[in-house]
Formats: sequence, C-alpha cells, structure tokens
Amino acid sequence: MTTTPDWFARAAALEAEDRLIEAENAIRDNVQDQGFAISIAEMYRKRMLRLREKGDVQGAAEARQKASDWAYFYASQATSGGEGMALSAQRDEFLETL
Repeated sequence: MTTTPDWFARAAALEAEDRLIEAENAIRDNVQDQGFAISIAEMYRKRMLRLREKGDVQGAAEARQKASDWAYFYASQATSGGEGMALSAQRDEFLETL
C-alpha cells in the first residue's frame, strides 16, 4: 500500500483550486533535489489532461506549456555531461506524454 505524503496532497489540492504558484512551492519546498522540477512538470501534465477532458482548450494549452517549461528546466540543472544526457533523455520521454 502506498501512502501519499501530506505535502503532495496539499500541492494537489492547491492546484485544483488554481493556486498554482502555491502548489509549485509546496513541491519545491519538499523535494530536496532537482526532481522537484519534473514533479512540477508532472503536476501540470495531469492538469493539462484534466482540463482537456473538460473541454478547456485554452487552460489545457497553458498547462501543457508549463509542463514543457518545467521539463526543460529540469534537464538544464545537470552538472555534468553524463547527467545532462540522462536528464535530457528523461525530459524527452516526458515531453512525449504531452
């Protein structure tokens, strides 16, 4: 059985209330490595899918752009060539889901 951390549930609740900066900060404050950026990207990907399903084309497009931006930021945090290649590959795999 998997339990959701309190901060993750709080971030999801904030996102659902359109309190996006606060949701981003809840993730950033609790993920202590560069993974915070891809976690935020995933939050926006889920938002994109939800808004698209509801027919909110504009909102889904905005969420897609935010997800992409955060995925690129994630990859940009590499500190070496090998890490850069790995993070870029993860970014590209993520972008294929948008």
